[in-house]
Amino acid sequence: MKLSFSRFFYVIASIVGIVAIMHFGKVILVPIFFAMLFAFILYPIVKWLKKKGVKKVFGIIMTLGGVFILSSGLLVLFSAQIIDMASQYSNFLDKLRDTLEKSVKFLNDKVQIIPDIESQTILDKLTNLFSDSSFLIISDTVSVTGSFFSFVVLASIYTFLILFYSEHLTEALTRFAHKSKRKSFIAMLREVQQVGQQYFTGMLLLILVLGVLNTTGLLILGIDYAFFFGFLAALLAIIPYVGTTLGGLVPTIYAFISFDSYWYPIGVIIIFWFIQFIEGNFLNPKIVGGNMQINALFSIFSLIAGGVLWGIAGMILFLPLVAMLKVICSHYEELEPVASLIGERITEVRKASEKSFLEKVTSKLKR
Repeated sequence: MKLSFSRFFYVIASIVGIVAIMHFGKVILVPIFFAMLFAFILYPIVKWLKKKGVKKVFGIIMTLGGVFILSSGLLVLFSAQIIDMASQYSNFLDKLRDTLEKSVKFLNDKVQIIPDIESQTILDKLTNLFSDSSFLIISDTVSVTGSFFSFVVLASIYTFLILFYSEHLTEALTRFAHKSKRKSFIAMLREVQQVGQQYFTGMLLLILVLGVLNTTGLLILGIDYAFFFGFLAALLAIIPYVGTTLGGLVPTIYAFISFDSYWYPIGVIIIFWFIQFIEGNFLNPKIVGGNMQINALFSIFSLIAGGVLWGIAGMILFLPLVAMLKVICSHYEELEPVASLIGERITEVRKASEKSFLEKVTSKLKR
């Protein structure tokens, strides 16, 4: 065995350079990567409209317009519940104070190993916190809302341009490969596109199913704002491992504060645990399938690295990006060890037998 220090240095320098570019180029790269993945999802629709005789420009505008209308409708539903919750702000604070007083009294009476807690001191600090930070909350909300809409506009423009120049971009990228390898290179690009498309399409369908299940469970329990809490938890499920827990924690705290009985928050925990069990064992494998084929170690590493570099956007983006990186590495002999390191070992029988719901639907549509 021989160790090439020059090659090792180049690898380390390349990794450091890529991480630096991703860190300092966050403002530019995040909307571009989101736009690329959205373009992967919308490309089949644009292609289908083009086959029906619709010009490419109008097909892209129609597709993005449909997405905008659907997103606006969902945003209106969410906004209505948020506004209603905001109108109950003072009642919520009263319930929070009452719950805090009961909790402090319980700790003082039942737990003797800690000194008594002054409930009035905590309540005064809580009141001052909400009163002093009210202006900051409003200003921060306006700032975040403005940043979000500017991000959406920028990502929409990028998505339009990527879809419009899709053939040109494919042809330009193909020129990087040798003439004898261009068919393989095009096949690699197609596979990368399919991984991104199947993952995000599967996640959107999974969000819809989880949102309906969460909302139904909360309605059965009699929890207010069931639609908001249900679909908020479904949206947070995009973040692997952490999102589902956070999504269930919010309605649990609300039920704990809003109801006198402890059975309501316990019921919320049971419902979300049951839905998470169904999602992990049945829904996710059937809807998303084994398209990612990333082992648990690199899945968690992608989650942490994405959160450190790009925040929540990175936690959402890094998993499909690592899956696409695995596809690229698997097509180059020098990078095959990287693909093996990232990937999950599964037998050929399992590969052949385990098809996701989306793969089955896609194969039927092609017929």
